[in-house]
Amino acid sequence: RPDNTGGFLPIGRIAIGDQVMLGAASDLFGQGWIVDAEVSRQASEVVPIVEQLGDQGRLGETVVIHVGTNGTISPEDLAAIMTALSSVPDVQVLTVAVDRDWASGNNDLIRQLPAQFPNVSVIDWAELSKTCPGDCFYEDGMHLRPDGQRFYEQLINTATAPN
Repeated sequence: RPDNTGGFLPIGRIAIGDQVMLGAASDLFGQGWIVDAEVSRQASEVVPIVEQLGDQGRLGETVVIHVGTNGTISPEDLAAIMTALSSVPDVQVLTVAVDRDWASGNNDLIRQLPAQFPNVSVIDWAELSKTCPGDCFYEDGMHLRPDGQRFYEQLINTATAPN
């Protein structure tokens, strides 16, 4: 939405991710989130998104990132994402829960982020997804059914709630 200077106002709460987040987009949107999620999104595709939002002054108080389900996250891409988000007070990054060769390496990189970037916290989706109550996942164990969508949204809202 334009501000009175012809620029754009910051987005207070934005979630950027892949198809797992996309599955919960309506739940997140219903809780006031702006969601930018796409099927098969790679971490390298998030870099220009967060850089552009930063250049436009659109990064607000909270950003949630969930990528790495669809392939290996390079340390360079992850560093570029986090550098672009360095001015955001609350950055939450979700680990990935997918039975693929690259998952553990991606999760190791994600879990190391708070030591490098003090504004970053990790939501350990790889572990927390195992505690989802109800019928949470489709047969692939990754895509969210309605119970999983609500659980995912609640985890994000709990992690980003003001103290």
